[in-house]
Amino acid sequence: MVFASYRNMIGRQREQQILQKALKTKQSEFIAVVGRRRVGKTYLIEQFYKNEIAFHTSGQKDFTNREHMRLFANKLKFYFPNIKLPNRNNSWLNIIDNLIFCLESTPTIDDAKRVIFFDELPWLCKGKSNFLAALGYFWNDWAKNKHIILVVCGSASSWMLSKIVKAKGSLYNRMTQLINVNPFTLEETQQYLVSNQVHLNTEQLINIYMALGGIPHYLKEIEPGISAVQNIQRICFSPNGLLVNEYGNLYDALFTNSDDHKKIVAALFKSKRGLTKQEIAVQTKLQDNGAFYSKINELVECGFVIEVQDLGKKAKNNLYRLIDEYSLFYHQFIKGNRNNSEDYWHSLANTAKYHSWSGYAFENICFRHINKIKDALQINGMATQVASFYTKAKEDLQGAQIDMVIDRADNCINIIECKYFKDDYYLSKTEADKIKNRKASFQYHTKTKKQLFITLISPGQLITSKESIGLVDNAINASVLI
Repeated sequence: MVFASYRNMIGRQREQQILQKALKTKQSEFIAVVGRRRVGKTYLIEQFYKNEIAFHTSGQKDFTNREHMRLFANKLKFYFPNIKLPNRNNSWLNIIDNLIFCLESTPTIDDAKRVIFFDELPWLCKGKSNFLAALGYFWNDWAKNKHIILVVCGSASSWMLSKIVKAKGSLYNRMTQLINVNPFTLEETQQYLVSNQVHLNTEQLINIYMALGGIPHYLKEIEPGISAVQNIQRICFSPNGLLVNEYGNLYDALFTNSDDHKKIVAALFKSKRGLTKQEIAVQTKLQDNGAFYSKINELVECGFVIEVQDLGKKAKNNLYRLIDEYSLFYHQFIKGNRNNSEDYWHSLANTAKYHSWSGYAFENICFRHINKIKDALQINGMATQVASFYTKAKEDLQGAQIDMVIDRADNCINIIECKYFKDDYYLSKTEADKIKNRKASFQYHTKTKKQLFITLISPGQLITSKESIGLVDNAINASVLI
């Protein structure tokens, strides 16, 4: 397992490459960093550029424009204590001119690049603030020619994409690099936990990931020496647990008027198959228009939802699937829970509610780690299409729902069966018959002549039996996902 990185950080290899390259280019760089709340955007920039940051301020959710100006002015005094500012801090233009004056008054060593970091930019720009216009002035009239790295960061990914990445006006086409900070993979999660002296086997690690996902701020709450069950109980169900009241804060921080986003997520939670845009509109009773589509796209952009093609159907029939682990866990177990007993989470282990959640959550892990699955199948260098498949009963065939198929360029298709078995398992006749029916239904309705491979993925090991011989082509243990 590789722990090496540019500046001793877990994971984030691609992101660090971009940040490192920005230090070496001859021109100034304008970097936008996006990603959901708590994913580690600020930590990435502060840690990687800790020796280069010349100025850093952050927007605050509940601050007024005047309070943000006062905060900015105080930060100028902190970073440049010996410089007398030439302008009053009564407008963003004056404040930016003060920043420019401070930077020009401070010599650099060997013309080294300096980093200017504006964190939580959407909050700095909210309301009647004209900070965004001042930012355009800062970059266009000064920073772009001064060997500067300007980093802007925000949890509200949709705002960042609209106002910075796809900006019009003074910031049009000014960004030079975009970094999308995603949750940790299972491998990175394991590395992060090991760095905190938490050593978990595959089963325990997957249990943690299914509930918390790969969010560093959540994972830092995991304590060493106790089980996944004990940690989840403490973090999600104890009165002062970090994630007991996180849900509202999470969506409110990301989206303006987040109630509609929450309605969409709640509707997707109820449908394990996923829903089309039209089905979401019906379920939520939201008006089916451009604003509605934008909210769905925002959830996709922020990593809460994925869009999956329904094989053989038009794009308008693409399915949207809730993939955010914490949101799924919240709706299944935390929302409305009044049970504060210390063994609540443990008591759910054998309930239908738990099995419904764990099966879906494990499928989500497989979607997140599709490249690891392709590695295990030795097809990662091959052109593939990942899709789902659903059909109603017809003639002698039962209906079939297949959550994941991998359509390959070598004229083969893997039908993926994600099974959450903790222990080694035999394939029962009932389950084998279901798989046979799904395969037959798929072949009948798609009219495919491609080779079909049945692929099972599970935390447990498949024990060869008369039911599995001749049916299961690939049995993959979930350890390959790490």
